[in-house]
Amino acid sequence: MPTAARNVVRVVAATVPLIALAAAPLLAQGAPAAGKSAASATSAQFQSGPLYAGPRLWLGNLNGAIAIGGQAERGFTQPGAFGPGIIAGGVGIDWYSWSQSFGAAGVRGEYKYTVIPVQLFGNYHFPIESNKKIDPYLGVALVYSHYSGSWNGTFTAPASASASTTAFAGQGGVRYFVTDKMAVQGQVGFGYGTLGLGATWRF
Repeated sequence: MPTAARNVVRVVAATVPLIALAAAPLLAQGAPAAGKSAASATSAQFQSGPLYAGPRLWLGNLNGAIAIGGQAERGFTQPGAFGPGIIAGGVGIDWYSWSQSFGAAGVRGEYKYTVIPVQLFGNYHFPIESNKKIDPYLGVALVYSHYSGSWNGTFTAPASASASTTAFAGQGGVRYFVTDKMAVQGQVGFGYGTLGLGATWRF
């Protein structure tokens, strides 16, 4: 395996133990290392220090439901520390719901299902020197999902239920910066959602 590929594999694998710390960078303002300008800390247009946050939609959920939510992310390494790119951590939360109708002969009811996934994730952002508007990344996430159900109908309601799961998942995507402060984003999930579409602002 080429050296560059081995470095990428090692870096992406290294994000797994960092997931537990992924939210920490969101709580403290980062800054480029002493002696480096903001431009030198750039991987594509992703930088260590600023907060990147925005809304998103997730397609391909249970029963074809569309999830709405958002995420926030901050980079916390400099280029060269772990390969040419930047490691970042963040959190995301989404919500989606769907209903199923039951009954016959005038006796009807509807059961509503709701799912709230919360992700704590680490991403590795790859530098694209030839086009700094593009920000590709790969990452892993620890996903906690809460499931609940409620009944509304004309006959005795089944018992309401709730449950939760926790699992690791993979993700990958790309941002395209329309301006220095705003980007459109596409992401695929492996283990939660299928296709995410959203917007990101840099703060």
